[in-house]
Amino acid sequence: MWLDNASDIDILFYGPYVQLISSIAKDKINSPLTIGVFGLWGAGKSTLLNLVEQQLNSDEVNVTCVKVNAWMFEGYEDAKIALMETLLKELYKKNKLKKVKEKIKNLLGRIKWFKVATSAISLGASAIASVATGNLLPIAINLPKTAEDAMNAIKNTADNADDVKKTYLNEETQNQQNESIVDNIRKFRLEFEDMIKSTNIDNVVIIVDDLDRCTPERIIDTLEAIKLFLSVSHTIFVIAADENVIQYAIKKKYPRIEGLNVELSTEYIEKIIQLPIYIPELSSKDIENYLLLLVTQRYLSMEDFQSLLQKIYEDRVITRNNKITLPEIETYISNLNLEYIPSKQKYMDDALIVDGIRSIVSSTLKGNPRQAKRFLNTFVTKKQLSQMYYGDELDMRVLAKLLVLQKLDIELFNELNEWNKEFTVCNDKFKDMYDSVTSSKKNMDYIKWATPGIQKWLDCEPKNLYEQQLDKYFYLTRENLTKNIIDQHNFSEEANKILERIGSSKEGTINAIVADLKKLELVDINNVFSVLYPRIENSQLKYFVIKELFVEFSSYQNKIADSIAKSKLQITVSDSVYLTTMYKTNPATMLPVLEMLKSAQILKDKLYNKIIGKKD
Repeated sequence: MWLDNASDIDILFYGPYVQLISSIAKDKINSPLTIGVFGLWGAGKSTLLNLVEQQLNSDEVNVTCVKVNAWMFEGYEDAKIALMETLLKELYKKNKLKKVKEKIKNLLGRIKWFKVATSAISLGASAIASVATGNLLPIAINLPKTAEDAMNAIKNTADNADDVKKTYLNEETQNQQNESIVDNIRKFRLEFEDMIKSTNIDNVVIIVDDLDRCTPERIIDTLEAIKLFLSVSHTIFVIAADENVIQYAIKKKYPRIEGLNVELSTEYIEKIIQLPIYIPELSSKDIENYLLLLVTQRYLSMEDFQSLLQKIYEDRVITRNNKITLPEIETYISNLNLEYIPSKQKYMDDALIVDGIRSIVSSTLKGNPRQAKRFLNTFVTKKQLSQMYYGDELDMRVLAKLLVLQKLDIELFNELNEWNKEFTVCNDKFKDMYDSVTSSKKNMDYIKWATPGIQKWLDCEPKNLYEQQLDKYFYLTRENLTKNIIDQHNFSEEANKILERIGSSKEGTINAIVADLKKLELVDINNVFSVLYPRIENSQLKYFVIKELFVEFSSYQNKIADSIAKSKLQITVSDSVYLTTMYKTNPATMLPVLEMLKSAQILKDKLYNKIIGKKD
């Protein structure tokens, strides 16, 4: 099995990014600095951070590096304080900071003061912290609109803090009792900076992971703690996150101010993060390489696998246009005298299967290495179940191919199961569909199968799947054999938000909504479309929306067209404008639909001729 967590092995060949970030973080000239490592969910950001941490913690490097997981602070009342306390405790453990342990203890004492003081503060804490550091963006957004009201809010907050101090603080924090919140923030920053300068190290590097797993409030709290309290000389922060999630959190906490021509989310990120480094989405070729290497990793020792990766990297195989082949992997293993565990035969059994499907699998994963691991884990699990139930009776190539279909389109997966129940000497409906999709003349009954992705799937070995009875294979995947009841409660927040926006969209906003939809994970996009297809069939979606979806999502065009063909609402002159665009975008898909609508008298002859450009 492949664990769904960060790795210490660079299978994604992020080495150049590791070198870049490490070299920046080591140079004391660059501090203070916050580096943003931006990438989508599952892109391998945590693995990259692990590799950076490894490099920076070596004895040859004159920095001290600590790593904190922002998600750990989710349950804390005050994430700022939790982050600072955790950071200081981690620094206290570092051998390179032995001589400043007393100073770290003093800083922890100030943290105790903040714990009490901020418990009675809501609005004003952020405001005062903003004043203290000169970062006025939060205060401009949160405080009342007049200057007088703003100053009163700050004064009232400070007064509340004084009351708390007098009532609750103990002897350990006696030195801070007569200091204001602003003074304490400033002194914390000064003492934190002095503590670092008292060491012989060039920089303290703080790596913050899993920020995008947190709630919007916690994301902002963490970012503000970094900026307001901790960003001082000789500190480098490296933050890994999905930039889209960060922007959403900012927009949620700081809504756009009417009449203010500023994109707050962008301004905020730029204020906090000075150096963004974007992890590129892996190409289909990269995912194909990754899938084959994951299988190879399973059959080599860690040391041998590292040697293999190093040789592949040195030979620049990953930068060429074509993918790594299985014979190439075999040659490398042979030339390096590496040993298969437990045997080459067992490796080849799995490698040949994955090699046969990795092309189509890669096209469904949208450059996501985490999804690649999950797919392989599913395959391995089902393979083991197959052996427990049926021994060596089943063909693992067939099982893998069906799992790919399940990943591609759960609706079609279920439909194939229903066809399989009518199997005699062959699966007649599957055969009819295969003939329709692979021929030039399409049968409208199977238009949902006539997508590029499904055609690619049909071409995977074994091709003549319709000749096999698939009962036992579907039994192994029976947890997914459900009626296609759409449960939006299981959708991601992003997918549901897109659906909500589409429902209230106007012609001037649909472009932006569709652009945001394209940024989602493939599973989210599929979920969104699973809701939209019935809406199209029931004429609940305006044609300006359908047109935009059709034009921008080519792989979904056939299903959109199929849904349009099932609609019953009369097509108007204004609708015909959008249908014309769709027809021009993909005439082969749209013409049969238009003809069906005309035959059903849903589309008048005159409008039909206008759409296809036929003169009356």
